[in-house]
Amino acid sequence: MQLFVKVLTPIEVERRLILPRESLPALPRFEGSHEHGIMLQVKDDAGNLRKFRCKKRYGGGDKLVIETDWIQFVNSKKLRPDDVVAFYKDDDRVSGTLYRIEVKRRNYKLGL
Repeated sequence: MQLFVKVLTPIEVERRLILPRESLPALPRFEGSHEHGIMLQVKDDAGNLRKFRCKKRYGGGDKLVIETDWIQFVNSKKLRPDDVVAFYKDDDRVSGTLYRIEVKRRNYKLGL
């Protein structure tokens, strides 16, 4: 199930990924020991397993962000502003919930 598709901003390439609020119901609950953040195991389009920490940033609209390992992911994929990421949630009865992230590069030569 696709959770969201997002065009990356300069802040998201330099610091953190800001998640759309609509993705909150598809994430584990932020309560108890997870009140300040949850670890998401995310498989990238190359099959590498990433551990992103998703947390709420309070103030100015209570944003959901991914910070831990995000910049390493950005650097390894050589992402730039205006590239696109698609985030998915797959539920499997045997292996449980798995999140996936795919990268769609903007074609800078063609302006697409």
